Order: sequence, then C-alpha cells, then structure tokens
Amino acid sequence: MIKADLHIHSTASDGRHSPSEVLELAHKAGLGMVSLTDHDTVGGLKEASEAASGLGIQFVPGCEVSSKSTGQEVHLLAYGFDPSNAALASFLTLQQTRRNERAVEFLARLQKTGDLPASAALPEPEPGRSIARPHIAKLLVDAGTASDFADAFRRYLTPGCTHFVPKPLPEGPDVIDVVHAAGGVVVLAHPGHNARHAMVLDLIRNGLDGIEVVHPAHDGSLEVYYRELAMRYGLFVTGGSDFHGNPKHGGSNLGEYWIKPDPKIVGMVWG
Repeated sequence: MIKADLHIHSTASDGRHSPSEVLELAHKAGLGMVSLTDHDTVGGLKEASEAASGLGIQFVPGCEVSSKSTGQEVHLLAYGFDPSNAALASFLTLQQTRRNERAVEFLARLQKTGDLPASAALPEPEPGRSIARPHIAKLLVDAGTASDFADAFRRYLTPGCTHFVPKPLPEGPDVIDVVHAAGGVVVLAHPGHNARHAMVLDLIRNGLDGIEVVHPAHDGSLEVYYRELAMRYGLFVTGGSDFHGNPKHGGSNLGEYWIKPDPKIVGMVWG
C-alpha cells in the first residue's frame, strides 16, 4: 500500500528544508507519494519532482492557496494542475506580490515601534517564492523581542494584535475556477473546528473537489465528521502532515500523517 503525504512545505514558501531535502526526508520516512504544497507558489515543484524521480517516489504537483469564502479565511490545496498555465501563473504571481508587500508592511510597523531594529531585513524574494509571517517571526526571535515563534505570533502576527497587517485574499470560488481551468482539483485544507458549515457548503456549491481529512489539527472525531461530509457530497478525501521542518511551526514529522491516495490523485502523478 502506498503511503501518501499530500501537504508538505519547503523553502519555496515558509518551510525549513529545500524541495530536494524534503523529498530525501520523505524517502527516509517510507512515503511512496508526496505533494509539495507551498503557499501561493509553484516555485519548488521542478526541484521536488526531479528529486522524487531519482528516489522512486510518486510526485503530485501541488500548492496551498490562501483565500476567503463567505467572509472567512480558508486555505485551499490545489493538485494536478499545469504549472505553466498562463492564468494560474498570473494569479500566483499576484498572490506572491501581495504576500511580499504584506511582509514589508509588517516590518515597517514593527520597526516604527522599535520592536524590530532598523537593521532588521527580510530575505530577498526569489522568483516564484514568497515571504510569509514565519519570516517575520524569525526576525522577532532573532531580535530578542519574542521568546519563540509561538510568542511572536501571539503578540504580533495574529488578528487583533496592534501590528497586524490583514492579508488580501481572493474569493475561494475564483481560486477553484482558476485551478480547474489549469486542469487541477481543489481540496479544502485542514478545516478543523473553526470552518463554518455555511462556508464549506459554499465551496462545495462552487466546485470543491475534496476535503483534507487527515491532518495534525484533526482528532479522531473530526476525521470521522469530515469523511462523512465528503461522502455525503461526493468529494474525495486527502491528508498530510503539513510539514514545515520546524518544530515551532507545527511539530509533525514526515511519516506521522499519511493517507492511502484516492484514485483521482493517483492519476495526477507526474511522469
């Protein structure tokens, strides 16, 4: 039986390890299929795919897209799309630009109040890669302003904090349309306890294909609930570790959370 982890992050967004390093770790963990799902970017897919091929791991192209539906922020996992699709590439470029501009605004606000020194600097954004809140958290920890990542997020980087910068978000149905036009499918990521039922139904009405059931944030009761919901509406289920390689950003390790892949996902393996 193939063990699949369909939710993994790398240095293409806010992960600790490069795409090829992630695949090495996945191989050591006994995973037979993975998807690299960096935030709003496909910048790591080529490197990850090449590494997967050399290791004999089945690879599914992926991306985690930040969006909103019925006024609630929601993350959507896209799989099996054509990364070269012009509309998708344009959409993701806009997403990355918005992320980077948000990070710059975070930095400016924190420097203005003295929470970060004037010398603090964000990493230079590379083509196809984005800057996210963990990069800001690292600056806060390095400056001694926050004791760790959790402290940085609690005091500075979550809604309600004085320095918080809202994230510009596209509508979920629009994300679904863009991904479908690029030949992919869309899965609701880690809905957890906070996903409003009306929001989930809105996404389903607008073409949602699946639900991420297995996730570190889901206990047994949530897994049962979302499996039943997926079955009720004819959606397939996925799962993964949401691995970032940083114990301060989710403590799961590769191989801890996996799922037997749905046939639709198997059909989207590259190569």
